[in-house]
Amino acid sequence: MKLETQGITKNFGGIQALNYVSLTVGDDELVGIIGPNGAGKTTFVNTITGFYKPTKGKLLLNGNNITNLKPNQVAKRGIGRTFQVTRAFRRMTVMENMLVPALAFSPDKKREEEKERAREVLNFLTIDHLRNDYARSLSGGQQKLLELAQLLMTDPDLLILDEPFAGVHPKLMETIFEYIHTVHAQGKSFIIISHDMSSIFALSKRLVVLNYGEVLADGNPDVVKEDPRVIEAYLGEEENEYD
Repeated sequence: MKLETQGITKNFGGIQALNYVSLTVGDDELVGIIGPNGAGKTTFVNTITGFYKPTKGKLLLNGNNITNLKPNQVAKRGIGRTFQVTRAFRRMTVMENMLVPALAFSPDKKREEEKERAREVLNFLTIDHLRNDYARSLSGGQQKLLELAQLLMTDPDLLILDEPFAGVHPKLMETIFEYIHTVHAQGKSFIIISHDMSSIFALSKRLVVLNYGEVLADGNPDVVKEDPRVIEAYLGEEENEYD
């Protein structure tokens, strides 16, 4: 798997949310993306996944142009994502939520086979006991786990997680950590956006910093966090709590 963004620019009227963002994410990468509020992080994800069309630039997946594909077309090519605000079907049970992406991607598979697979995923994420509960009854952290479980049902090559730790209880955060490590060990690539600095530095093998819609730094997290430009723009000039 190789994703390339070539000079991606996104304008909203007179506001330039992304300015010539060029990145490559390859096999077995675990890339963290950080930046101040309004830096363009979620806009970048929405553009990669087909929710926004870039004003300029090109998106390539394994050398194929996916710039103008719709979100469902991008997903079927192996790019899956979660959202800052979870999007579970609140009036459906956890199991029903699991079957929606599974049957959408593999309509010819038997429902019972998909149910068994769903239970394996839910068990892995420690929420199998909630499979008959309605999604609306879950806590915020449990809904995050459900969205991760739904993502696994589509078996993507690249998983993009947008603020997976926001509002999550520390115990559930441990489960998400384990999820990321286990799935990454299976050869999957990740892009993770997070404001939780301790988590993103602990997880990332590569760190990208966006600022005002541009790539400010890209490299080893230990090197990036010492970059004076990053400290000034994001971590704070006077104190770096991650030293």
